Amino acid sequence: MKRRSRPHSHLTALQAGLSEVLGEDQLKRLADIGRIRRDWAKIVGPVLSQHTEPLNIDNGCLHVAVDHPAMAQQMRFLHEEIREACFKQCRVTGISNIRTRHQPGAGMPSRSHVTLPLHPLSLSDKKAVAREVHQVHNKALRRAMFEARINQLRHQPPVEA
Repeated sequence: MKRRSRPHSHLTALQAGLSEVLGEDQLKRLADIGRIRRDWAKIVGPVLSQHTEPLNIDNGCLHVAVDHPAMAQQMRFLHEEIREACFKQCRVTGISNIRTRHQPGAGMPSRSHVTLPLHPLSLSDKKAVAREVHQVHNKALRRAMFEARINQLRHQPPVEA
C-alpha cells in the first residue's frame, strides 16, 4: 500500500510575505527603525542612549522618546549629527527632522552592563551601620542613608582579617 505524499510547499522569503501585508513603504520604515534601534548607542553615544529611545519614523521625521527635558534639548543640539550618524551607521535616508517626546523610563538598556558581585553582610555589620545613622531625626532620610551605606558595603570586597 503506497502512502500519498503531500505536495511540496513553495518557500518564499518572509520579507515578501510581509511586504504584501504591510506594503513596501511600511516595511521599509519598520526595517529602518529596527536598524536605528539596534545601533542607537553607536549613533548617539552610550550616555544619551540610556536616556533616549527611537520610536518610529513618519514622513521623514524620527520620533524619539526622552526621559528628561534636558535630553530633549541635547537632541535638538545634536540634530544634524544624529541624522548623519543614522545614515553612516544604518544607511537610513530621508530623515529630515527629529522630534522628541517626554516619556518617563525612556532609554535603551546598555548591552555592556556589567553586574558586580554583591558580598553578603553580617547582622553585626548592619547593626554598626544602624548605629552610624541613628542620630538622624528624619525617618525617610535615615532609612535612605542606611540603605545607601549597606549597598556601598555590599559592593566592596570583603576585608580579609
